[in-house]
Amino acid sequence: MAATDELIRTTCPRDCYDACGAIVVRREGAIHAVRGDPEHPVARGRLCRKCTLGYNGAFLDASARLTTPLIRTGAKGTGALREASWDEALALVAERLTAIAEDPGPEAILNAHYTGTFAQLGYGYGLRFVNRLGATEVDPDTVCNLAGHIALDLLYGSSEIGFDPRTAADAACILVWGANPSASAPHADEHWLAEAPGTIVVIDPIATGTARRADLHLQPFPGSDAALAFALLHVLVRDGMADRAFLAGHAIGFEELEAEIGACTPEWGERTTGVPAGDIERAAHLYGPGPSLLWLGQGMQRQPMGGNAMRSCALLPAVTGNIGRPGTASCTSTAPAGAASTATTSPARTSRRRRGPRSARWTSPSASRIRRALGPC
Repeated sequence: MAATDELIRTTCPRDCYDACGAIVVRREGAIHAVRGDPEHPVARGRLCRKCTLGYNGAFLDASARLTTPLIRTGAKGTGALREASWDEALALVAERLTAIAEDPGPEAILNAHYTGTFAQLGYGYGLRFVNRLGATEVDPDTVCNLAGHIALDLLYGSSEIGFDPRTAADAACILVWGANPSASAPHADEHWLAEAPGTIVVIDPIATGTARRADLHLQPFPGSDAALAFALLHVLVRDGMADRAFLAGHAIGFEELEAEIGACTPEWGERTTGVPAGDIERAAHLYGPGPSLLWLGQGMQRQPMGGNAMRSCALLPAVTGNIGRPGTASCTSTAPAGAASTATTSPARTSRRRRGPRSARWTSPSASRIRRALGPC
């Protein structure tokens, strides 16, 4: 780290729930390196592998990315392309969209969209254009996590409510179901889960890094998540861990559910899911008494009955009353921007201190401290 380097504090813009603090090292007017902010409660000086490689490699190499529009000059898939100016490219797109809007009509233009990595302003601005055009909107999130949104809307009335990750300090058990933090939420895996004082239970067919470090790992057959949820519910109800007062006051339809899970014994669960009956019982007894947190991942909903799988797993907090008190509730990585997320911070650090507002650039003393933390670059 050169003494003359300019350090700029910013935030990673990728489509991720961590919103990691980043430090851009500018040398002689150009970006020299991008590092994690050592003072940021999530990044703690480290960016994820994806961003570390991208920001310090291909993203800085003009020869490795497109710098001008390309227009196809041959058949699709042949790679026959030529460079064009922005004026030419935009005019071509406008010409083709106008022709479709005139005949057969703008509704023949399908707008499939998602959040990507362009934040709220970019997301909304594009929708203004297609709405003015009169195009047909493909329901957002369809290819990613819409089934989970709908499932949780049906169950809880909203898919946007989750738990404050700091309440992990109060949880006796954290159940991670269908999420792979070791690959897709490294800060949660390295800091949040690692520092949580409660027992960690992971449900995933694959022995991920997170699963291997868990206190208990259940490996159901792919697609059998709902059956496993019913087997867990059977144990919870059978052994008196259902919060009947909570259910009577806040739930509708538990009687119908109770009739269904009566036959879903741990032995039935073992035959149906491949998870040993003893592990089903142990997981239920770890989660049921609470206070417990449930983190649902996106993976299980990407199957024909994925929405019902999400609904089944999300029943656990309601049946056990693990809602509405410290160390309880559920959250899903399907949450949209602005919703609570499990992958945001660590309980040990943030439950005991608060940070005040910080400026975008450091004064000299702070910059010196950060230079020492970053080391040579």
